[in-house]
Amino acid sequence: MAELSEFQKRRLENIKRNNDLLKKLNLNGVSNKLKSEVGVKDQHKKKTTNGKKKVAKKEPKPSREPTRRSRRLLGESSDGKEVPHVSDYELLKKSDTEANLEELKNTAVIGDVKLSDLLKSEDESELLSRFQSYSNKNFSSGDFFKEIQKHQKVSDDIATLQRELELQPYEIFEPNEIKIVQDRISAMFCHPALDRKLVVGGDTTGNVGLWNVHLENPTDEVEGPDITTVKLFSKNVAKIDVFPQDSSKLIAASYDGILRSIHLGNMQSEELVTLKDEYDDPMGLSEFQFSYEDPNLVYMSTLGGEFTAVDLRAKPASMNIRRLADKKIGSFSINPRRPYEIATGSLDRTLKIWDVRKIVKNPDWLQMEDHPSHEMVATYDSRLSVSAVSYSPLDGSLVCNGYDDTIRIFDVKDVPPLEMQPRLTLKHNCQSGRWTSILKARFKANMDVFAIANMSRAIDIYHSSGHQLAHLKTATVPAVLSWHPMQNWIVGGNSSGKVFLFEEGRT
Repeated sequence: MAELSEFQKRRLENIKRNNDLLKKLNLNGVSNKLKSEVGVKDQHKKKTTNGKKKVAKKEPKPSREPTRRSRRLLGESSDGKEVPHVSDYELLKKSDTEANLEELKNTAVIGDVKLSDLLKSEDESELLSRFQSYSNKNFSSGDFFKEIQKHQKVSDDIATLQRELELQPYEIFEPNEIKIVQDRISAMFCHPALDRKLVVGGDTTGNVGLWNVHLENPTDEVEGPDITTVKLFSKNVAKIDVFPQDSSKLIAASYDGILRSIHLGNMQSEELVTLKDEYDDPMGLSEFQFSYEDPNLVYMSTLGGEFTAVDLRAKPASMNIRRLADKKIGSFSINPRRPYEIATGSLDRTLKIWDVRKIVKNPDWLQMEDHPSHEMVATYDSRLSVSAVSYSPLDGSLVCNGYDDTIRIFDVKDVPPLEMQPRLTLKHNCQSGRWTSILKARFKANMDVFAIANMSRAIDIYHSSGHQLAHLKTATVPAVLSWHPMQNWIVGGNSSGKVFLFEEGRT
């Protein structure tokens, strides 16, 4: 036998390597499996068992469907006019297709879909252009109060409240004459006196204005409303209130970190608290409220998310500062049912309820670790920042609103679950922008009724049940509101330092 050439040797090696590879891949087994699945017999191999031929079991033949069907069975007339010149095969195919289409028509749409996908004849961009104008979010449920009131049936109690709060605009002076501060109003307050009206406002540059309201038309000719304006702060006036035990003294807080008193008897102002951080920089005050249990104790929140309590009878050298949020706390409110609980609304998109009796040294819900915190009782996560929170005085409701364009009402008569859910959600446009102060819903001190400004130039008043009680039209947006704590009148301030006063009708 002639010696193999190098080419032939390499060829044999390749054949051997390929055969070894095929054995590893087990293609022969796969091939046999495919043949058995499709019913193809291998004619070249005969299986034997102990030297005898293995007899394969015969499978029963599948029943054959007739290739022709009568028109009667297909539900058609015998003359065939409905489907002229159609073969039997096409007729059977047509029948199956129609059945599938009918089943598809009766099938519900599941999941998220684009309407343009369901309307094959519509162009998506054209479809959007026809309906996008209706997606404008700049409206509030209060915009339709008069129309809804005509057809809505309410209880006798709600109807009585609607009549009581159908307030009338102050008529002695026009709103454009009542300019109590120089710039955009950021805080409003109604003095609790019953025999006279005093409206106090603060603006974004630190001015505080006091309007001594004329109760009757003046007999003598006067030049304008009785307004006194003084500059007490260097930044936004965050809030104005009155001392619980002495209504002759006002108290005001500012973004410059200072809490001041204003004595109406001698018009003296005293610096009560100056809040500074470890770098001696001012910690801007965003909100304060006196304790229900101790009238000398005032709670304060800051623009940086801190919270503290100060006894005004003594000036402490240092304060116990807790951190409740990583960002600005724009509003907080004390629960009148459980005065040790406070609710906070923050720029971190949360509403949280805290137990101020308990301290947590290393809270896992905060990113910063420079201060301890209070124990968190409950929380609600909002889509956008929460601007305001306010407890109702009587029925255990908590209202909040924010930049997600909603007013949410929670039931907190009892201790709420850790993850709260609102009892009711109302649509409300809260997109105030840079020229209008943040809208904040506030409960009246003696009624389960809250008010919030409307971007459509009005004041909306609601009951805690969600029923709207009034829609008071104004010339501009009265962004910052304040109730009289005992009487039925309310005042709102706009972005140019002017105010709108609504009171009960004069007899």
